[in-house]
Amino acid sequence: MISKFKYFTKISFVQDVSVLGIGNSFSIFLGAISSIILARLLHPELYGIYGLVFAFVGLVGIFMNWGGNSASLTLLAEAYAQKNKEEIKNILTYFIQITILAICIIGILSVIFAPFLTELFYHNSQIGHWARIILLASFITFIYNLLIIVLQITRKIKQLTILEIFNKLVYILLSIIFVLLGFGLNGIIWGYFISVFIFLILSFFLYLYFSKKDNLLPSLDQIFFNFRKIRFKKYFNFGFSIAIGKNLNSLISFLPIIFLGAFASVQEVGYFKIALGYITIPSMLLGPVSRLLAVQLPKSKSYNLKILKEHFYKTTLYSGLISILLVVPFIILAPYLIKLFYGAEYLPGIELVYYLAILTVFSGFSIGIGPFFRTFDKMKIIIITNICYVVLMVLLMSISVRIYNSLIAIILSMIICATIFLLLHFFIIMRVLKNTEKNN
Repeated sequence: MISKFKYFTKISFVQDVSVLGIGNSFSIFLGAISSIILARLLHPELYGIYGLVFAFVGLVGIFMNWGGNSASLTLLAEAYAQKNKEEIKNILTYFIQITILAICIIGILSVIFAPFLTELFYHNSQIGHWARIILLASFITFIYNLLIIVLQITRKIKQLTILEIFNKLVYILLSIIFVLLGFGLNGIIWGYFISVFIFLILSFFLYLYFSKKDNLLPSLDQIFFNFRKIRFKKYFNFGFSIAIGKNLNSLISFLPIIFLGAFASVQEVGYFKIALGYITIPSMLLGPVSRLLAVQLPKSKSYNLKILKEHFYKTTLYSGLISILLVVPFIILAPYLIKLFYGAEYLPGIELVYYLAILTVFSGFSIGIGPFFRTFDKMKIIIITNICYVVLMVLLMSISVRIYNSLIAIILSMIICATIFLLLHFFIIMRVLKNTEKNN
């Protein structure tokens, strides 16, 4: 047993998960502390508006995501393993190119029309003015995102973990300091903008450093001068199908806030945000597993199907069981912890925790679904199922808000949809594996 455990701990994938897990745990701790402090300083109403600002930015982000990140990560993992220097340069060029193109087309329009759209959705144009600043900040994150991708595919997991923690720490500290100085919600918005600008400069120098150390990585000059030489359509066709699936998935996560913004008070949005943030902490702890599966499953497939099946099913089972073990204490302690940390103002959020806990358990068992379909290039399946998911959720929410309290109606809609589509995805995965075995 001891020898098996030692062998298990020496597996590079397990080591990487452990490092990311430690970093992710620290990042979650920072996020929890930040959430507690900001919730107490802003109170339910402003905290709800804060949630609506970032929900709107997230909604815009869906239309700006054309698959550059996911496609680059998937393709780079294979190109780097093959030591294909030219292909690595082409993929990184595509990532920068598609990001800039999305900013020029969707990003600029979203900045112009943000106040009008938030007035239409939330009856509050000021949310749009705040969202403009966050959107402008998001436009200059492309060098940081490029660096994150490079650190992942080169398996520099320790450096990746330190960088992401430092990034979050700077944003949190700036936001809290500005709020304490009396800037309120403006302090959080400008804290985000300044932190992004700091990491734009830092990422530029870090990428220069790593590209000089690794001869497979192109310089930034080589990337920008390569713009007209790549086969844009080749990468776009692959990446856009991934983007549609991921964007629909993101839309599913934003729909509850969008509906609450339209049908509930901003205080209720605040209660929902606190409850969801609290009970999803266990699923955040499993985040590194999903990230590394995006790289590991394509590698496993390149060996043989048996290894891939073993990696996928074991990861799914262990992640699901761990999510159950983690969520139980969070449910039991919810009445005490929410009152202790967030204050009596947020007590209405405790009831919501019990319902939302079901979603956290489901997220543990579904952690490898996205990487699996990307590995088998079956994104059309994910796109179709996610479209059905969005349609069903919108229908259920639209009907249930007329029957039940808006908070309970939206959460029940989320649970029903999550149950149906978790079972459906696993049924499809088994069919894909069975058909692949027959063809081999």
